[in-house]
Amino acid sequence: MSSSPAFFKLSPSEQRAKFLKLSQVCDDHLDEAYGEVVDSEWSISEALKKENVSRNRYSNVFPWDKTRVVLPILPGAKSDYINASRIRLSETREYIAAQGPLVNTIPHFWAMAFHEAELQKSDTIVIAMMTPLEEGGREKCSRYWPSDSCTTWDFTEALRSDGIFPGSLSITLKSREIIHDGDLIFSQFILESPTTRKNVLHYYFQKWEDAKVPDSMDPIISLSREIEKQKLKTPRIAPIVHCSAGVGRTGTFIAIDYMLHEWVCNYPKVNDPVCDIVTRLRSDRMMMVQTVYQFMFLYCVAKRIYEEMDKKLK
Repeated sequence: MSSSPAFFKLSPSEQRAKFLKLSQVCDDHLDEAYGEVVDSEWSISEALKKENVSRNRYSNVFPWDKTRVVLPILPGAKSDYINASRIRLSETREYIAAQGPLVNTIPHFWAMAFHEAELQKSDTIVIAMMTPLEEGGREKCSRYWPSDSCTTWDFTEALRSDGIFPGSLSITLKSREIIHDGDLIFSQFILESPTTRKNVLHYYFQKWEDAKVPDSMDPIISLSREIEKQKLKTPRIAPIVHCSAGVGRTGTFIAIDYMLHEWVCNYPKVNDPVCDIVTRLRSDRMMMVQTVYQFMFLYCVAKRIYEEMDKKLK
């Protein structure tokens, strides 16, 4: 690589100014969404339906209709809604960004994971969880998995009641271990219907507080590389990434993952990868990379990735 990229020279105030511009665009999209503009690209009508309100963790974070994940439903079901969005940054780099499950949406979350694996023709499901279950005494995400080995949770009754395919689904903890110097909890589960079994790889990073940045980028980079190992085995996998609202930490992780594995190949085409990636993320899900601190953190990560690649090429 030649001279340092121009975006390395952006001052903190210039980075903040870029974030404010992106935030204004997002606000304009939200104004249009709430303004009931006919056929708006930024419609959130499904999220606001009366029957779906209880499926949202927060009253101001929703998927755009155009990119929302649609639950597979059975005849007679009242809703196919889940607070999750499809994120497509390239032909080979896709994700699902989701809110942290609520107690009442745990069966929906697993039905989504199962169905997406079926669409991908994959026997493996990869989930990256970027939030502790609680912060400051407030729930950020319901524990949506059995914590004891060989314990099975059965979702059949809930799925049939809500009319969600496959109607019968259960999950069993297979193994659990702490990896990468205690930063990550890696669990494996078996998710199965009466006819099909999926292997779930669950990566849990619990040291990242809401609206903030992690103390170190090392665990995030390690997690991204762990997931990349699985993608190399099954390229069709679209990892499910979630935090609490599914926008701040979720968007930041997805941006880092993309920069690590694709941006370095496409660098000459992009003047400012951080701004470009966040713009595309927000086109697929509102508020992605939610705070200015997370936005500025991405510049630090981008610089490190670039410098590491530069060393390898010398």
